[in-house]
Amino acid sequence: MSYFKPRNLLLALALGLALTLLVVIALRYSPGNQLETIVKALPEGIDVSLQDLDYTHIENGKPRWRLVAKQVERKSSSGVMEVISPRLSFYNEDGEPEGSLQAGTGELSNDYQQVSLNEDVVLNNSDGYTLYTDHLDYDHATQTAMTDAHVRLVGDGMRLEGTGLIFNLKQERLSLKSKVKGFFDSERQK
Repeated sequence: MSYFKPRNLLLALALGLALTLLVVIALRYSPGNQLETIVKALPEGIDVSLQDLDYTHIENGKPRWRLVAKQVERKSSSGVMEVISPRLSFYNEDGEPEGSLQAGTGELSNDYQQVSLNEDVVLNNSDGYTLYTDHLDYDHATQTAMTDAHVRLVGDGMRLEGTGLIFNLKQERLSLKSKVKGFFDSERQK
């Protein structure tokens, strides 16, 4: 009895083709190959890139801050992190909302002490005040936020505008540098 009948030969050929196809698929979709493809897709000089980030920092079981961003990239040469569409929420020691911050883009220094925000910066606090500007820098060591751009501060029955701002978070003291205009509506403040 011969094993080389046309039916057996076709079956052997089909089995060989199926095995070859499985090997090709396994090699193409192996984890090592995927990692290599992802690394090649990173822009030059970027060592970490995250998309659709949602990170909450917890201390003593309570949220302290939450960062939601469209994209975060860390430059390997300088260690600076670039953030696209950052939305940051702040919480007090009890985990209650204290304020929020959003911008079009931002940069964070490699030691996490310097933050620079750009494009439609909006800062809200839980007391009902909202600050609008085009650019805001923050120094964590001095807990000071500053800008030379136009600033608008809006609250219950109050509106202040000016050019340039220095805001010391420790002292809760805000200074507008120049071209200051404002109005207070005493009826709304009651």
